[in-house]
This record gives sequence, structure tokens and C-alpha cells, in this order.
Amino acid sequence: MLTLIFQFLMLGGLVAGMGVGYWLWIRPRGRLNLQQTGALLLTLLALVGGLGGSLMWWFDMPFSFAWDLPPLASRMLASAGMSFAVLCLFALLRPTFSRLRLVMLCLFIYLVPLAAAIVLAHLDHFDPTAAITYGFLVIAVGMAVSSTWYLLRPVRVIPDTGRDQQPSRLGVKAWLLAVAVLTGLWGLALFLTDQGPSSLVWVWPGDLLSSRLIGVMLLTIAGGSLYSLRRAELARPMLSMIVTYSLGLAAASLWNMLFALPVKPAYLVVFALIFVGSTLLLAADWALSNQTATAGTPAQFKV
Repeated sequence: MLTLIFQFLMLGGLVAGMGVGYWLWIRPRGRLNLQQTGALLLTLLALVGGLGGSLMWWFDMPFSFAWDLPPLASRMLASAGMSFAVLCLFALLRPTFSRLRLVMLCLFIYLVPLAAAIVLAHLDHFDPTAAITYGFLVIAVGMAVSSTWYLLRPVRVIPDTGRDQQPSRLGVKAWLLAVAVLTGLWGLALFLTDQGPSSLVWVWPGDLLSSRLIGVMLLTIAGGSLYSLRRAELARPMLSMIVTYSLGLAAASLWNMLFALPVKPAYLVVFALIFVGSTLLLAADWALSNQTATAGTPAQFKV
């Protein structure tokens, strides 16, 4: 009974968050067609779901997810949820063609392989008597189908401007490419198997579904980084997503110390370095934006 009450509270929070988000970011847009409204609602759902779930997942609260995650994987899931919320907030504040397409691409990479893997190989992880099982499957599959649709039929809510076509600076391109290569290889390794030659990378032996859950997020960072290489207008939201996720992964590893568990050094060191590098580039972009605005020309990375 307590579990059911908790899950109804989760559902109520999701509905309330969607209502607030609609009032703040979608209703002021005025008359929108069905495609535009749907794309914004999907973006809002990813924001509210990621933000609302992140607190529960970070503390590994019972019944907060569709299957029982290892505590470290649960904290990493929380980091993924928060980073999606950051990316989606950028898109809702300024829903250009490229920003909405970036959100749909990231949702597609994250959800489609995971949903396919669950249906094909991991249904035994789910309790058919638990309401959260069906809620998770409906939302995950629904968002996977929707993101695929909007990749095939992309929309724009506000007109693109000249600055939306400006290329990224060389340093930003190089960094995003390096992050994409590293996270792409790491994510692919986790998605393909739960046991590999080094426990520094494969930390959930015997739990392939949890390994894949973390792997698809790393693949998402890789795909989003590659998509953002050519557009300066996408640098800030993508770097912000990377900063949020890399900080979360480093902190999730450190969190083990509170429970006298071993710290995962590869996740701590590598993602702490990614956090520092991405933060420095993001700060430089903000400074460049402010300087450009002060000089009287349009800011290149204006939110």
C-alpha cells in the first residue's frame, strides 16, 4: 500500500510539474500547431521527469525506478536526469530548430537502444505486479517513438537567426570531439557487455541492464557532442549538459566514501577532468558573449 501511495505521489508531481512548465514556457508561445506543441511537451516531459527523478535516484529511494539498481548506477542515473533537465531548459527558453533537434537526438540515442534491449532481453528484470513497471514502459517506449518521429519530422518554434548558423570556435570543436570519442567508446563498451578486461570501466558484472542504462547515457553525450560540433549556438547547451553530467558522475563515485565503499577511480578522475575542461570552455563562452554584447553586436551564445 505504501509503495502504491508513493508511486501516486510521483505521478502527481509529474503532472504538476508539466502544468507549471506548460504555463511558463509553452503557453506564452501563443498559437502553435500540433507538431510544435508536441515537440515542446516532449521536451518538457524530459525536463520534469529528469529533474523530479534525480533526487530520488541519487538517494536510491525504494520503488523510484522500474528495477532495483545498484546504488552507484542509481546516482549516475540521477546525474543523467539532471543533465537532460539542463539541456531541455535551454531548448524551452529558446526553441530553435537546432536546439529542439539536439534534444530529440539525445532522447533518441538514450531511449531507443535501451527500450529495444529491454524488450528483447531484459523483461525478466520487471515485476509484472508493480504499477511502476507499466508506467516506465509506457513513458520510455512512448518517448522513444516520439523522439524518432521528431527526428524524422523536425520542427521549429521560433525563427533561426544568422547567429544560429555561426560555426563553433576551434577550441570548442576540439573539446567536443574529444569528449565524443571518449564517451562513445566507453558507452559502447558498457552497452555491449557487463564484464570486460578492467573493473575500472565495467563495475556492474552480472548486471547487463544496469550497465546498458549507464552506457546509453555516455553514448548520448557522444552523439550530442558530435551534433553540436558545427554550430556555435549549440555549444552552450551541450557544454552545460556535459558539465552537469560529468560533475554528477564524479560526485557519484565520491559518494561511495560515505558508506565505506571503494571509490571508482576511473569514473572519478576522468569525469572530474571533463567537468573542469567543459566548465572552463563554458565560462569562456559566457565571457565572449558578454564582451560581444557590450561591443554592441549580437551575442554569439545568448540563451
